[in-house]
Amino acid sequence: MPRIGLALLVSILITTSLSAQNNRSAVSLTGNDAATCTVPDPCRTFDVAISKTNAGGEVIVLSSAGYGPFTVTKSVSIISPPAYHAALAPTSGDAITVNVDNALVILRGLTLNGSLGGVNGITFSGAATASNTRVYVENCVISGFSNNGVNFIRSGALFISNVTTRENYYGILVDGSPGLPSTARIDHASLIANFRGLVVNNATVSMQNSVASGNSNVGFWSYAYSAGAVAVLSADNCDSSLNGWGFFVGFGAGTADLTVSNSVASANQYDGISSDANGTVRVSSNTVSRNVNGLNQRAGVFESRGDNTVRGNTSAETLGTITTFAPK
Repeated sequence: MPRIGLALLVSILITTSLSAQNNRSAVSLTGNDAATCTVPDPCRTFDVAISKTNAGGEVIVLSSAGYGPFTVTKSVSIISPPAYHAALAPTSGDAITVNVDNALVILRGLTLNGSLGGVNGITFSGAATASNTRVYVENCVISGFSNNGVNFIRSGALFISNVTTRENYYGILVDGSPGLPSTARIDHASLIANFRGLVVNNATVSMQNSVASGNSNVGFWSYAYSAGAVAVLSADNCDSSLNGWGFFVGFGAGTADLTVSNSVASANQYDGISSDANGTVRVSSNTVSRNVNGLNQRAGVFESRGDNTVRGNTSAETLGTITTFAPK
């Protein structure tokens, strides 16, 4: 083969090798970031493994270890099987940053520890535009962050299932951009001993089968803190107990809406379910007991179907104007 042709062939082969990406990458305690990140030849950190993975591919965990903070800039699945403890314990900043448009991101089976100086567990951020990104957080434990466990602060879609957030500032914050609200569906979340459990600002959130307990301020809050924001929270079959307030709506400059059904508000320091300025709450088929006040219309609008069990609250069963509506 002529010398020029051989050189060209070698160049093509090297370029192809360098640009090759995996559909499935892997990380391991004994991995090396200079490796190919394949299952037989795993890398050591998530960040490097993601960089060697095709968009839409996956990174899987092969052994228990700490794998370091990482940033997601493409569609990818990060998966730790139940047999392994895949931990991220940042000493500063966020454990996981998602900053990507038009993507599908799946985070499964991870343990995020912020007690060494981490700020947020999972942050979704970026430009104030519609991201069209979907983030799934499944079977994760997020604890000890100085700011938020889940810090979802850009227009997008969040799906949470079987997640525990404990001892953070907010367990979960769902927000969006002006005129571009986010959406979230949360199922089987445990929000334990945070300052606030769930806070909804410029977003629509549906929450089922979840618990907020031991949060020093509010368990579940549809807030809408800024002018022009619209917060909508629907809570069904949830338990908000041993917090400052159980379920709360309003008190922000925007418009907030809260629906609570088939749920329990118990042993909260102040109100079981309450409305405040710019907030509307509708309640049905709930048990509200052993709070200081049961149902409290501080301001805003408080509507009840009239089928709640409100008994045994230590100061008042109801306060303010509770408007009853008939089932239809």
